[in-house]
Amino acid sequence: IPTPAFYFRRVALSLAHSGLSKGFWDRLVAGPVKDGSVPMIFVFWSVWFAGTFAVLLVMESLSAFLHALRLHWVEFQNKFYVGDGVKFTPFDYKKIMNPDEQ
Repeated sequence: IPTPAFYFRRVALSLAHSGLSKGFWDRLVAGPVKDGSVPMIFVFWSVWFAGTFAVLLVMESLSAFLHALRLHWVEFQNKFYVGDGVKFTPFDYKKIMNPDEQ
C-alpha cells in the first residue's frame, strides 16, 4: 500500500499546485489582460510566474523531504533496527561535574 499512497500524494500536490497557480492567475494577470496594458501584463505576468515557481519549489521540496523522512523512518528503522544496545542517557553537566552524585 505505500506505493499507491505515494502516488496519491503526488497527484494531490499536483492538483493543489494547479489550483494555486489558477488562483494567482485570476488575481494577478486576468485584470491587466482585460485592460490591454502591455507593460502591466508583463509586470503582473512576472509576479505570477515568480509566485507560481516559488510555490512549486516549496511544495516539491517539502514532498521530497517528507518522502525521504518516511523512507528513513518506516523502511530503514523497521528492517535493521533491533534496539538491543546501551540504554540512552541524556547529556547532563551535573553528572560530568559531580560523578559521585547520581
